[in-house]
Amino acid sequence: MEYSLLIIGSIILAFTTAVFMIPCNIGSGGVTGIALSLNKIFGAKVGLTTMLINAPLFIFGYKLLGKKFTIRSTFVVVITSVLIDNMNKFISINQFNDTLLASIFCGALFGVGMSFIFIAYGSTGGLDISAKIINNNFKSIQLSTLLLLQDIVVYILVGVVMGPRSVMYAIIMSFVRSKTMDTIQESLASSRQCVIICEESDSIINEIQTRLARGVTVLDAVGGYSSINKKFIYLVIQRNQLSTLKEIVSEIDPTSFVTISPVNNILGNFKNRALTVQ
Repeated sequence: MEYSLLIIGSIILAFTTAVFMIPCNIGSGGVTGIALSLNKIFGAKVGLTTMLINAPLFIFGYKLLGKKFTIRSTFVVVITSVLIDNMNKFISINQFNDTLLASIFCGALFGVGMSFIFIAYGSTGGLDISAKIINNNFKSIQLSTLLLLQDIVVYILVGVVMGPRSVMYAIIMSFVRSKTMDTIQESLASSRQCVIICEESDSIINEIQTRLARGVTVLDAVGGYSSINKKFIYLVIQRNQLSTLKEIVSEIDPTSFVTISPVNNILGNFKNRALTVQ
């Protein structure tokens, strides 16, 4: 499932780059921006250039990234790079006349594709790795500062080679991409606090811990009308886990009283598992 998401995300990124970004002369930051600039200057293939630039970054950043993350990110970069350079063999690519609309679609599609890749514990490589490598050797330089400096350098290069309009469209694309990813993150990772007042508390708690991998807080409760002793179970879960929780309660104790409400902020020991393959 995870590698299926990596492949789908890679195809979306390659399609977007080949169909919208390159024909419409839309710039970009990071390694893609460098590859687009070299393509304009020397005619170098964008996909191949991207792969060649990422190769040393993965090699030198292997210890920082870890085996699993490096392998999956390399997998993404190779598939995306190969497809970018060969996409015209599968589909007919024509000039898209509306560059503004193309940049908006680029951002939206990039956001979806990158979200799939992040869900499957991968990445698109790029200069984030070089910034982490530099930061690891020079602790006094903040990572955010390194990322900003790298983006500035790349955008200057893109502006000189491809023109200032390309940079402006790149900024629009980047904004839409960020908002798309935020929307997907919010829809998957938003949290809910749940209160379950029940009699079969032991079985429900066991299923919650097994199937949802969540901890719970248990208090004694007494029915104000019935005076029956019950248990008050409190837990916080991700929105995408709600259906499983409802199944657990309905299977074990259908007479339970359950309330569910949104949570804005969580502090303390709470692990976000929403952006993973369940």
